[in-house]
Amino acid sequence: MASKAPKASQKMICKECGDSMNHHADKLVDPITAQEAARMDAAMGGIIEEMHYCAQCGLGDSRRL
Repeated sequence: MASKAPKASQKMICKECGDSMNHHADKLVDPITAQEAARMDAAMGGIIEEMHYCAQCGLGDSRRL
């Protein structure tokens, strides 16, 4: 049976120091823009936002899938 979970994305690179960031969490969020709403999964009721943190300098960042 195929999984409906989002595919793993590429590593984020820290904007401060250039090191690879660690993926810590996924969060279901409401779409903000029309583009996000268009790619929203109706079954989930939102889109996934990934949370990442840099082990080198401690910067936190996120991105929406």
